[in-house]
Amino acid sequence: MPPDTPLLVYGCTPWRLSSQRVADLYNSGAKLWTKSDLTDIERQLEQSETLDWFVIRCVDGSQVHIKNPIQGARTPIWKPFVVFQDYWKLVLGNTLDHPGTEYCSYRIDWKNYLAQDFRGSIEDWQRLFATKQRLWNESITCASFRAVLQKVAAHQRVTKVVCFGLGDMARRDPAITALPPQHTGKLPEQESDGASVDGPMMQHAMAITLADELGRRDGGGDGVVRLLAQDPQYRENTKEFLKTRGFQIVGDFGAGGFQDVDDESIVISCWTGAPIKQIIADIARPVAVITLGDNGVILNRFSRPYADGESPRTRQMWQGYDRWDFPISSVEAELMKGFDPLKIFVRRAGSEANASVA
Repeated sequence: MPPDTPLLVYGCTPWRLSSQRVADLYNSGAKLWTKSDLTDIERQLEQSETLDWFVIRCVDGSQVHIKNPIQGARTPIWKPFVVFQDYWKLVLGNTLDHPGTEYCSYRIDWKNYLAQDFRGSIEDWQRLFATKQRLWNESITCASFRAVLQKVAAHQRVTKVVCFGLGDMARRDPAITALPPQHTGKLPEQESDGASVDGPMMQHAMAITLADELGRRDGGGDGVVRLLAQDPQYRENTKEFLKTRGFQIVGDFGAGGFQDVDDESIVISCWTGAPIKQIIADIARPVAVITLGDNGVILNRFSRPYADGESPRTRQMWQGYDRWDFPISSVEAELMKGFDPLKIFVRRAGSEANASVA
């Protein structure tokens, strides 16, 4: 370049440089997530009332420290939880809203639960779950699902079912005006008090069937298949209730459950607010994954990445899996609408060897 020619550097923005760096690391095989990192941040958040800061490991191997605003609070009204910044967030979106996190595949945020706790729980929600579970158990779809499970577990060992983000079953939705059942549907903006938990209840019922069916097949070698669930949105009464139904609650802060995902697990992730599939692609090759299929769309109408979108690495992972539609009976389409877009990805024999687990 001639010495008297000005050099314009307006294109060399920090964001452009960091996104290119992350893409280069990703393409070279660097993991965005490891089990050890996710387990570590879960343990740190368990001590959030006493720690002054949290330590985050970055994709480039560096570390950042995040100040803890509730350290020392006598009665914290803010609960910390893990927020994941997926592949697309790091290379296509931007992290300007949280400066310093451009190399962070996860960070910390806080939520205030005072209003939610004040609203209380849905009336008689446990009886409502029993009704939903009975409808599921007696359905044609459930019978078809059991038949699918026999094929899944025929030649592969399954010792645990790990559920992510199945949703709270007791939380009263603030956007819904509760009406007695006899008045439901008279006004479009008003629904029954339990309408917002139909999906979570059916999903938990499906998870119980999955663990029970595999247990009967002696998938764990002793007739017991562990059933684990992670959802930072679970209320305490939901967690206690799920324990009575055979669930083990893990990852209260949104990261600890991933340590249980391995090559002898089945993962359920229906409508989550985290990149579950992308994390799995970095840490394990489960026997099966029940989740949304890949429709090729990665950005929503606001040009932001979907919470649980696909990535180059998930597409590579799926090459070792067969994909089946969730077996919904056409006569139960309305009852089972929450399962409609789901796919069952089943690992082919030998594909577990393609994963280098951290």
